[in-house]
Amino acid sequence: MTVSSEGSLVVQKMQPHSGKEEVSLRARPDLYGIETLSARYLKQTFKPHAHDEYLFGVIDSGVHAVWCRGEMHQVPRGSVVTMRPGDIHHGGAGSETGWRQRMLYIPEAGMRAILQEITGRAPTGTLDFGAAFHARPDLAQRFSALHDALHLSGQRLSRDVALEMLLGALLHELAPEVAPPARQGAARIADVIDYLDSHVEEDVSLEDLCQISGLRRRQTIAAFRRATGLPPHAWHLQRKVLLVKRLLREGLSPAAAAAQAGFADQSHMGRHFRAITGITPGAFARG
Repeated sequence: MTVSSEGSLVVQKMQPHSGKEEVSLRARPDLYGIETLSARYLKQTFKPHAHDEYLFGVIDSGVHAVWCRGEMHQVPRGSVVTMRPGDIHHGGAGSETGWRQRMLYIPEAGMRAILQEITGRAPTGTLDFGAAFHARPDLAQRFSALHDALHLSGQRLSRDVALEMLLGALLHELAPEVAPPARQGAARIADVIDYLDSHVEEDVSLEDLCQISGLRRRQTIAAFRRATGLPPHAWHLQRKVLLVKRLLREGLSPAAAAAQAGFADQSHMGRHFRAITGITPGAFARG
């Protein structure tokens, strides 16, 4: 058990890709108190239990055999999981190859705050998606990509936007009556762009941008995307990469450039640098 440089708890049972079980858990106390889990299980079994939090997840591969809400389910790849606080469940592998899952745990207080932010009104009662398991491969694929950003990103803005987009997709697809369409509203998006461009090295939050735009979190993301074609975290990342390019040309090492541009570490910077430029930072610097 270790604590990452972000201050989040990381639990690892086995090395990834070892053909054995692997589990990592990260806590985000500054983001509604959520936790994210990424796991591959082969022979793991769970006794009957319930969570105090809302549990949202996806089965990435294999089959998870799980009892919930009075019946046993064989939950295959491409399934989305939506459990309420207090839902008793138990189970294990539904096949010899086990299963891989990604989970998001949101405390009730955090979920109420998120729903009020999305809908503009205080929620009443417990949110219910009508079922615990949904065969929705397209939604599952989006969930996995957004969960990856939540689980791994070292940037607050990336995590903030990923959480908003993930929950927005769940509500839109599985509980459309809960989340009305975002209001168009007049937004100071030009000022938001200027703010991101002038704070490239900083770990900006979505709340910072909402203070400037005058809109709620979901509305700010939508308005920014309409204006630029990108969500705000992607815009900020490309600006960071541009700064790294300039610093590399000035002779800084990739590690020093990553730190000065506000990346979590050199590896984090390298992944985004190559994804945007098509070349590694080292090769760029030598060129």
